Amino acid sequence: MSAVEALDELIEQLDGTDVSAVEGDSPKPAADAIDRVLGSQPRTTNVRSLKGDETIEAFRRELVDGLIRVDTAGRALRLLSQVVGAVLAGRA
Repeated sequence: MSAVEALDELIEQLDGTDVSAVEGDSPKPAADAIDRVLGSQPRTTNVRSLKGDETIEAFRRELVDGLIRVDTAGRALRLLSQVVGAVLAGRA
């Protein structure tokens, strides 16, 4: 697998993450401070796709142009992909 393919696979894996899966069931009526916080409006996270991101595209161009060692980038991306996969599997 090339480093560019590893980058594409990692981005696809991150884009496929269901952020709503971490939300729990609706809380019971508030009885203490923790229950009041849990019963408040859910917190939101600004999640965005990395596809087309300026930084990712710059990384891809430098990788393709040979400004970054392909073997080093490939190993790093595959390792990052394994870590992200393990974290996401643990949340399911």
